[in-house]
Amino acid sequence: MQGEFSMNRRKLTAGSTIVVFAAAAALTAAAVPATAGPWDGVRSWETATVQRVVDGDTLIVNDEVTGAESRIRLLGINAPEITTSDHAGQCGGALGRKIMKSLVPVGSRVRLAAVDQTSTGKSARPQRVVLAFNPATGEFDQDLAWAMAERGLGVWFTVPKEAAMSSLYREAIAGAQSRRDGIWNPNLCRQALQPDAALSLRLGRTAAGGKVADEWVSVRNTGASTVDISGWMLRDSGLQGWYTFPGGSILTPGDYRVVHTGTGTPGQPDGHDVYAGAKARLYQDVGTGPALVGDGAYLLDAAKNFRFWREYPCTATCEADPLAGGLVIDAISVGQGKGKARAKTQWVRLANKGSAEACLDGARLDTVAKVYRFAPGTCIPAGGTWTLNVRKGSATPAEAFWGLTDPALWASGTARLISDRDQVIATGSW
Repeated sequence: MQGEFSMNRRKLTAGSTIVVFAAAAALTAAAVPATAGPWDGVRSWETATVQRVVDGDTLIVNDEVTGAESRIRLLGINAPEITTSDHAGQCGGALGRKIMKSLVPVGSRVRLAAVDQTSTGKSARPQRVVLAFNPATGEFDQDLAWAMAERGLGVWFTVPKEAAMSSLYREAIAGAQSRRDGIWNPNLCRQALQPDAALSLRLGRTAAGGKVADEWVSVRNTGASTVDISGWMLRDSGLQGWYTFPGGSILTPGDYRVVHTGTGTPGQPDGHDVYAGAKARLYQDVGTGPALVGDGAYLLDAAKNFRFWREYPCTATCEADPLAGGLVIDAISVGQGKGKARAKTQWVRLANKGSAEACLDGARLDTVAKVYRFAPGTCIPAGGTWTLNVRKGSATPAEAFWGLTDPALWASGTARLISDRDQVIATGSW
């Protein structure tokens, strides 16, 4: 496991069987709030006995007080599905269930915790942080979601009102990703297809309340070899809106596809576009609360191995954005006159001082007064510039037009170039 948290916990290695939180001892049947860090607001609501392990994130338990049976959905992760009479399983599903069974065999006692006792998910399943009883300490201090995340047996899955623990699960998953454990092993399902493929994902998220049609994920070939992504699958952390690339999906070096969440005509508007046909947005807003809320896009090859992914927002432990330092806000014109006249003479110029092409898929320019979202395929060659004009006009590869009639820049301020992961790439003040 990489890194340490500020909350008090026992230090474990990646080879440990299950994570142990000392702070979890504060969770009692009397619903006493936890006392430290991410546990603030999380309360224990039930103590139960495991009757059956359904899969890597779902248990059937009996309440020790009422005797009621409940199907419990773990908070924080989404484990691969197992094969049922209704659907085929996913790679890693059987392994996830096997590991969960080893962690909490039938008859194990668990403590069920949440911020809100009424929290439910799909099929009205109660959503809980599930803490297994630890005979060594006599406490319910073994977090099952953490144990699965550490082993790489689930993607990061956040529920906004139950995200108190999500930053901890995110870091555990990041460790598994770096070690290529569990589903992050590119050869888990079978030998990886095109193992030398180099692809990047970028998320085009919409603002709160935005249109489904305005949400997309770009898949770009950043390598030197052609990659055939026919049969590859793009998914989010949930189970909706998955898209399988059709036959003939060939990406030459530098080429890309834009997978729109909503509906549309393949190949429109410019030949790079395809459509998943979903009816609702997939990628949730990060919100403004203290808990970490986000999502991710994941690209699986035709063998169903996880190969590439992009998660947001960035955290304190994220690596620096590759565009930072090379891409700068080179010049800003606040315009002349007032109102519409001023808007016509406002612009922001970006310069690529790096040694490679800089593509801005999913990024945004925040001027405080307005936010401009870059379209997929907006790239600046090494040594080149790109100008955003506030007024209307006809775009070129080196120049875009916002189409506004009102000013987008105040008399003074700071513009920020922000990545799809909410990292600041560059700033410019005037």
